[in-house]
Amino acid sequence: MFGLDYSWLADPAYQQWLLTGVVNTLNLAALSSAAAILIGMLGALGLTLRIFWLDALIELFVEVFRNTPPLLQMLFAYFTFSNLGLRVTDPSTGLSVPLLSAFACAAISLSLFGGALATEAFRSGIETMPRSIIDAARSLGYGRWARFWRIEAPIATRICLPGLTNILTNLFKTTSQASVITVPELMYYAGQIYNDTFRTLEVMILVLLIYVVLVSILTFAMARLEAFMAFPGYGRGH
Repeated sequence: MFGLDYSWLADPAYQQWLLTGVVNTLNLAALSSAAAILIGMLGALGLTLRIFWLDALIELFVEVFRNTPPLLQMLFAYFTFSNLGLRVTDPSTGLSVPLLSAFACAAISLSLFGGALATEAFRSGIETMPRSIIDAARSLGYGRWARFWRIEAPIATRICLPGLTNILTNLFKTTSQASVITVPELMYYAGQIYNDTFRTLEVMILVLLIYVVLVSILTFAMARLEAFMAFPGYGRGH
């Protein structure tokens, strides 16, 4: 149809490449998303402590990673970490290889990028929280640490879920840039396939559909989570 030729999809090698690419993309997205959420929570906690030097460090971290392209951050992490001289011996080949692989560099870079954005999302969630809730927690004798993890973080997470969904969605799509530093994710194998078959349009259409399906599943899951965790008076909780 329309002159498109998908006969190459019958080749088991290309099927395996696509499957491996999808699995690696999901692994990279899941790992960096989990780390970004943790970094965001810790960053928001740090900002609530009202310590001057800590506030300055967190603000600097947020500004650097929010205001620079994720691809530049990924390239910087890849070439910096690989030049630190930290190397291990690959048990399968016996060769000396960098301690941090391209996948690890991409995961670290994406985690920091997402963490900077998540810090702002969690901070907005905490600042939007009714003051009476914090005062009630104080009157019940909650310490600063317990108050954050048991009261502020759960409620702030519910409030900032719509913003967090956008961050995680963008983070998922940004994993495609990891192909630049040779991470074998979906876009990396897509490039290998169209270089072999010269069927660039067909490969790009297929990859586009795969991303639409994967990101749609993520947004649907986050929408369900948002409805399940709705906070009365905010978003879908009203």
